[in-house]
Amino acid sequence: MAKAKRIKGIKCNDTASLGIRSVLETRFEEMYGFREAALDWSDPEGVHSMRVASRRLRSAMRDFLPYLRQRGFSSALKQTKSIAGALGEVREQDVAIMALEKIQKQTSPEVAAALQLLIDERNELRNKSREELNSVLVVNEMKEVKAEFMSRVEDATALRKSRSTDAPLTYARMSAEVILERLKELEDLSDSLYKPFDIEPLHDMRIAAKRLRYAVELFQQCWGRSLQNYAKTASRIQTALGELHDCDVWIESLGKKINNARKQKQEEHLAAFIWLLSHFVKLRTKHLRQAYNLWREWEVNDVSGQLRQALR
Repeated sequence: MAKAKRIKGIKCNDTASLGIRSVLETRFEEMYGFREAALDWSDPEGVHSMRVASRRLRSAMRDFLPYLRQRGFSSALKQTKSIAGALGEVREQDVAIMALEKIQKQTSPEVAAALQLLIDERNELRNKSREELNSVLVVNEMKEVKAEFMSRVEDATALRKSRSTDAPLTYARMSAEVILERLKELEDLSDSLYKPFDIEPLHDMRIAAKRLRYAVELFQQCWGRSLQNYAKTASRIQTALGELHDCDVWIESLGKKINNARKQKQEEHLAAFIWLLSHFVKLRTKHLRQAYNLWREWEVNDVSGQLRQALR
């Protein structure tokens, strides 16, 4: 996965609209630049890199939305969401196949045979997803999307007044507002860690950690290198919760597989699916414990307070 490009030409004390335009144009170009790599099926990293680039772009678009003229900008949001969705479908199957193949190498021949059935199913789904992605990333259409996107950004970058002051809003002041908002979202969702079987809020907390990380990474050039540590800490929380969410998806999927195998009396598959379900239940507990520990460390060290202080 390629690292995010540093946004050139940002002047933190200039009007925020200039910085917003630079960020959105750079992030779109970054995503667009992975098109060929994403369509190279021999290496799944191409899809992964373009998907991450699309996430960074969409995260920035959401961050800037309160400061933009939204008329017409919704179409740009829909376009990028469509691209990200197609990339996500392929990436989901890539990750599932790699996970199953890794487990397959470490287990008994009986379980490995059942896992091959799941791998074959995922391969079929991936082939369909690749066809859809190929249709989304057609060269001529992507050029049109790019031109339309740049036009919408140009129209949208007339700022509203800051919510905190009537003075002209600078890029630095806006960046602080955005980071603090993302931080509050993460804090508000932290209670979900203590409701471990309520899956959706935990997933929302993962997304909040990711958005905080992206915001800090994007704006750190206005606040110094010390902000990198906050992005890294948020990234660790995001990773733990992401692994947890992957386990939840597997557990739900395998529960359905087990019920179908029971109805059809497929005893040879049933035992393997139950073993795999147990594997992901144990793995989920491990990742949940890791997320607990990371968040507890966050609270003990008052990372939120330190970040707020750094932005004053």
